[in-house]
Amino acid sequence: MTAAEGTGEQGGPEAPPDNPEALVEEINRTREELGNTVEALAAKVDVKARAQEKATEVSGQLKDKVRDVTQGLSGKAGQLKGEVTDRAAGARQAAAENGKTVLGAGQPVTQTIASRAAQAGATAQSAATQAGATAWAATPEPVQQRARRVAATVNQHRVPFAAAAAAGALLLGGWLVVRGLRR
Repeated sequence: MTAAEGTGEQGGPEAPPDNPEALVEEINRTREELGNTVEALAAKVDVKARAQEKATEVSGQLKDKVRDVTQGLSGKAGQLKGEVTDRAAGARQAAAENGKTVLGAGQPVTQTIASRAAQAGATAQSAATQAGATAWAATPEPVQQRARRVAATVNQHRVPFAAAAAAGALLLGGWLVVRGLRR
């Protein structure tokens, strides 16, 4: 090391302070900077934590997409139900005006309503399938793999899963009844 480097000239390290208190202060500041640098490097190297953060972020995005799709399908199903109900009411009225009952001579009307309801159901199912495929395609591969493992576990343990689902449904139903009684 040359004398110029020791004095801090030409971008070299600074000369150590002559005062022992200033030297201790310099050492403590350097330790703190080194600790911050080590923490920053550790955070960059912690792949598991970064992967969990990304999975949490993607999971939130996926939940938002599923909620949006579910709301859209619910709205479409409600709309289709309203249309079928309106058409059925119109068919009953037309049958009554012609002096026929829906149960007797109005059987072709009933078949028409049933076929249209089946078409509406097929349309809703197609829309749900397409929305599900779109959401699945947007899902990252690690999340897809985890979902497949969960589905396989549920398939292997159908009875306990069904019992747990039934118990949950009963609890939810009981809670809703109690909640309704309190109002």
